[in-house]
Amino acid sequence: MREAVVVDGVRTPFGRAGRRGVFRAISHVDLMVPLLKEIVRRNKLDANDIDEVHVGSVHLASRSTKARTYLFEAGLPECIWGTDVNTQCASALQTTVEACQCVACGGADIVLAGGIETMDRLGVVPPEEAAGKPAPARVFPGPVPEVTDTPYPSDWKDAELLPWWHQLRDPRIMNMLWTAENLHSQFGITRKEADEWSLRSQLAAVAAQDAGNFDGEIMPVAIRYKDGSSETIAKDQGPRRETNLEALSQLRPIMKEDGFVTAGNSCPRNDGATLALITTKEIATERGWKPLLTYRHSATVGVDPNVMGVGPRWATEKLLNRTGMKLEDFDVIEINEAFACVINYWIRELGASDKVVERINRWGGAIALGHPLGASGARLVMTAGYQLRANGGRWALTTLCQGSGMGYAAAWEREDY
Repeated sequence: MREAVVVDGVRTPFGRAGRRGVFRAISHVDLMVPLLKEIVRRNKLDANDIDEVHVGSVHLASRSTKARTYLFEAGLPECIWGTDVNTQCASALQTTVEACQCVACGGADIVLAGGIETMDRLGVVPPEEAAGKPAPARVFPGPVPEVTDTPYPSDWKDAELLPWWHQLRDPRIMNMLWTAENLHSQFGITRKEADEWSLRSQLAAVAAQDAGNFDGEIMPVAIRYKDGSSETIAKDQGPRRETNLEALSQLRPIMKEDGFVTAGNSCPRNDGATLALITTKEIATERGWKPLLTYRHSATVGVDPNVMGVGPRWATEKLLNRTGMKLEDFDVIEINEAFACVINYWIRELGASDKVVERINRWGGAIALGHPLGASGARLVMTAGYQLRANGGRWALTTLCQGSGMGYAAAWEREDY
């Protein structure tokens, strides 16, 4: 079987969602299309050689044929096949891994894979919402079909429908904030532990920004406005330089008065896009590409959706059992910080040593950098790759939790090509 490599990874900065976000005036198309053009340009890639494009998202899922739309908007050849993927927060890790697996088994030679999210909207933030008033999100421009009311047939009867599973168990299961509260309560994770990890994430992200660590993976996004002005977004909007433990400890719980989860120890809502170039080791060598990572293995699990955040712990253990590796073997560990308690639980339940903990999210995590749901998985992969390139080391682990109770983990190797 062939070996699959991630040749390159590029992403937009991550902005906050909604009217406070730096991308409020543009749509998801304006985020992904420049990435497609950039990854073709900077790798001197003939776009006709691209076999497939895989795009993950959550809120945008099933609301448009995104992959093909982006190809057309970017002016890429019609011969490229496109697919959309929604596996909740693991969507972009799923697209990246499935692209690697497709290349490894010979189903394709060159694949682009990543994810996109503009949370709760397809188009720009409507002016009404920007002014603080609720308004429906805009959709793609075009004629609105005429809708006429058609009466039901005279013999119409209502059917007995199967009940939705989460309504039977607990209507709050699909609210990730409640699942984080459950994780705290069920496993005795304290508010202080969560706040301390959140502070670590913020400080690490700020330090990484200042050091230019994200320069290789971030493509600045230029926005031109109709009044003739313009601006370029070059950095993630989320990291907070002023954060300290006292400020975090004073934030009010979100879900209940005596709760644990706050805006400070949770990821924000974000807009952003990610994209990776995946091919075989042989093709990379022929073209003179120096890959970031070689795909080695992955593992998926289902877990109790009431405590969705336990997913990375069990996916990681499954990966370790399959590969015979140990946590100490990984030089870089990227765990998605949907909530700080996810990391607290992972560290404690897997018995991670101080040496292992030091390797987790060295450049900050989603609490600081942001979590545009369908895009984050590929961000973990490229950040891991750029860390290994900058600091040395051989092995990287990427893992995250998923809504409805799932976990995903993948192992990557940095080689000298």
